Amino acid sequence: MSDTQLSGSAIPGVRTRALASPVVRILLGSLLVWLPAPLVTKTAHAFVSAPYAHVWPMVLASVIVCLAYRFFVLRVERRPLSELSMRGAWRELGCGLLVGLSMQVLLFAVLSLLSVYRIDGLGAAGLGMLSIVPFYAGVALLEEMVGRGIVFGISRQALGSVWAVGISSVFFGLIHAPNVGANPIGLLTCTAFGMMFAAAYMSTQRLWLCIGIHFAWNYAQSQVFSSLVSGTSDGEGLIRGHLTGPAWLSGGSFGSEGSVVALVLALLGFFAFMMSARAKSHHGLRGLRASAVHSLHSERTHPGPFHTPDNP
Repeated sequence: MSDTQLSGSAIPGVRTRALASPVVRILLGSLLVWLPAPLVTKTAHAFVSAPYAHVWPMVLASVIVCLAYRFFVLRVERRPLSELSMRGAWRELGCGLLVGLSMQVLLFAVLSLLSVYRIDGLGAAGLGMLSIVPFYAGVALLEEMVGRGIVFGISRQALGSVWAVGISSVFFGLIHAPNVGANPIGLLTCTAFGMMFAAAYMSTQRLWLCIGIHFAWNYAQSQVFSSLVSGTSDGEGLIRGHLTGPAWLSGGSFGSEGSVVALVLALLGFFAFMMSARAKSHHGLRGLRASAVHSLHSERTHPGPFHTPDNP
């Protein structure tokens, strides 16, 4: 065998050994899926003025992100794309939207009762509220595909669910650390939301519920209650208001996510979805046991053509 053939045959072996490492797959998948979004949006922002820079560039970036994720799952991980199957997707997405919106309403209701959130007036719905939809939809898709689909999924396969929840939630908290106004409570809240999203993912084994919650939480925070979203602002929403008081309660320059109230809500959401995931897991195990018992009973009652009766 020639040196060229030896080197050529060695390359697939090296590639296979590298991709056998969960760390390598997480890094490769994260870079492959994450990088297109900032590249497309930053390039577009140089040529397109706001608010249109939020529309078609984010749509294009979201399409590229989805294609990159599909490529990584099917070609690199070589497994079915079950977490994005369309069966029941609209129902799970709708439930997620309702949960995310309800959590925001509850958050600002509590902050208002504590005199931390002050309402200044009402705004008018306009095209600006629609033009920002692709941005928050793109953020939800990107962060859930990387955070839950890649980091959580590969970590769970390698280390189990407990470690996967911890790793993916710390990752989710750290990616928000560079944001303007990031503070310890805000980062803890983002980490707790990472835990909640992981639990929501485990309860359905798909990403649609997480994507719906993520989108509704961010969108309502900005476009309904006019709050900063992880330290960033997209203008005023339907309810013009402001946060006041100590940073640990108001969130300071990080927005309402920096409030201890948001942290408590995220933890409550985590425990609720964990209970749901465990209940569904136990129900599934009971179903498997019942199916196994039924199959065994059927074999004994109706033996197959190759069944040999026991000797007397």
